[in-house]
Formats: sequence, structure tokens, C-alpha cells
Amino acid sequence: MPSECLTIETTRFGSVEVDRSAIIQFPRGLLGFEDRCRFILIENPDHQPFAHLQAVDDPSLAFIVVNPKRFFSNYKVQVERPEIAELCVTDLTRIDTWVIVTVPEEIAAMSANLQGPLLINRDKNIGKQVVLMRSPYTTRHYLLDELKKSKPRSETHMAQSVPV
Repeated sequence: MPSECLTIETTRFGSVEVDRSAIIQFPRGLLGFEDRCRFILIENPDHQPFAHLQAVDDPSLAFIVVNPKRFFSNYKVQVERPEIAELCVTDLTRIDTWVIVTVPEEIAAMSANLQGPLLINRDKNIGKQVVLMRSPYTTRHYLLDELKKSKPRSETHMAQSVPV
């Protein structure tokens, strides 16, 4: 059966054509955006490791996201079985983890919300944002500070390519 394409109008990217099967369903939405349940992940090689989570039904709603392991190698998400069950997954290795990045005017203060990761079943495109209540994580972990800890100074130029 052939795939069906959909054109999504966005404020940030203009018209984006996507395969309907690429739409990620967040049945409960995201925190603060519970009525927005359909998203697409827009990845641009020029902006790696960052991507955008674009709302399908709201042209102006897009989040910058990143795989937290790129900055925080010891990052671990521990959730209860009922939360995992909502993702309809049988193999936990098929879950992708993303976190929302905040990019203020002062780019050195760019931070990631490690307390509210986005879990996506990549086989069924079902997503869920979880809140890690009993964890050491907060909503504001500074990415550039973490890069400075782990990389030589010459490699911390990544901030120049942040897709705002």
C-alpha cells in the first residue's frame, strides 16, 4: 500500500511535506499543550544534534529537541510499567528519548529539560512526555556547561549551529 503524504504549514519551516506514517501521536499531548497531540520530528543534518518537534495542527508550535545522551552520557529515564505500557512497546530498545531545549537570547544559557523527557515508540510513532518526580534531574540543565566538561575548548563551537 503506497504512503500518503500530507503538507503541513509551519511558521518556522514554511510548507513541509511528510508521510502520514511519520506523524507521532502523543495521546495526552505535551505538558502545557495537552490539546496538541500530533507532531512530526524535523531533523536537519546542518543542525545536528538538534531537531524540531513540530505540531501538525499548530503552525507556530515547534520545540527544539535533542537526544540527552549527546550531552549527558549518564542520563537515565526510570518510569513505571503503566507509563511504558501507554507506548505500546514490547522492546524497550525501540524507544527514542528526546528532551526539550530552551534557547534564550544569551545562547550560553541554553538548557535542556531532563525532568520531562519525551519517549517515542519509533515503530508505532506513539509518544509520551513523562515527569521524573524522584530523580536528580531538573527542568534546566545547561548544555554548553556540560560540553565544556567533556570536550576540549576547540570542540565547543556547537552553539553556533543551534537551530532557533
